[in-house]
Amino acid sequence: MIPYEIKITEPAPGIFRIPIPVPLPLKFVYAYAVIDSRGVWIIDLGMDVPEARQAWHEANQSLGLDRRGVAGVIITHYHPDHIGLAAFAHELWHAPIYMLAGEIASARQLFEDQPEAINMADFLRKNGAVQEDILLLNHEAVARRTIVRLPSELVPLHDLQDIVLGDTTLKIFQQSGHTDHQAVVYDKTREVLFCGDQILSRITPNISLWPNADPNPLASYFASLKSLKHIKVAQGLPAHEHLIEDLNARIDAIVAHHFERSEEVMQLLDHPQTGYQVAKRLFKRPLNPYQMRFALSETLAHLEYLRLSQRIVREDSDLILYHKP
Repeated sequence: MIPYEIKITEPAPGIFRIPIPVPLPLKFVYAYAVIDSRGVWIIDLGMDVPEARQAWHEANQSLGLDRRGVAGVIITHYHPDHIGLAAFAHELWHAPIYMLAGEIASARQLFEDQPEAINMADFLRKNGAVQEDILLLNHEAVARRTIVRLPSELVPLHDLQDIVLGDTTLKIFQQSGHTDHQAVVYDKTREVLFCGDQILSRITPNISLWPNADPNPLASYFASLKSLKHIKVAQGLPAHEHLIEDLNARIDAIVAHHFERSEEVMQLLDHPQTGYQVAKRLFKRPLNPYQMRFALSETLAHLEYLRLSQRIVREDSDLILYHKP
């Protein structure tokens, strides 16, 4: 079974799942329209590319979104495949664009101010990355401006905030791990959870260590998943891949994967190594520089989790080295 669907579906009454094409291996980001007698809320959008804009024009017409009235758009997190069309959506529906306050700050820094390139280059170098990976940063900084366009105003959301539309109440939960302040959205009446990228049905979400961000993102992710198990969820609605019918079982599988991965990392630390050296041994298939950077950042998340659990040690000098005590 292919891990994506190409047509609009209705996984729960009044909730429509809209496939938006993205130029990524996952093929689509799934946006959601929550339709009530009083209007519509949209969750996530896609990148600002022609195919995505066309998909939204078609969905707007087939679902009658503009006729029903879009009350607002919730962006779960600042990654380009979720926020890229924010300005487009604001212009199309004249609706406010909402994000958790911490994600707004990250989005403004990454896509407008972009002072992070020097910090990122130094971060990669100290963790052993080769020059080819580092040189890609400047190209990506330019490319990001072509796929992400932000409106002048993004309206901040807050953890545990309720959004009411007619008979529908959506509760916002701030969850760390995939990003520092990702929103997942809970519809208590329908018992569905809009997961963003926090929980996916087949692959494990990217949990990475980055400069000027959560120093232990894997521990934060575990805490997030534990808290989500206490919510009564009949169905998980992720932003990629298929729907999740048993959310708690999927959470257990993801946690087990990360524990197994951490043990793999421990086994590889047979001598002092940079994060880059560990990642090259951990990810055995060929990776391009872009993929290698994410392999490195995922590996660093596991290394720092192990270090802060006092299972390994880190030496900081010109290069950062990890090894067993």
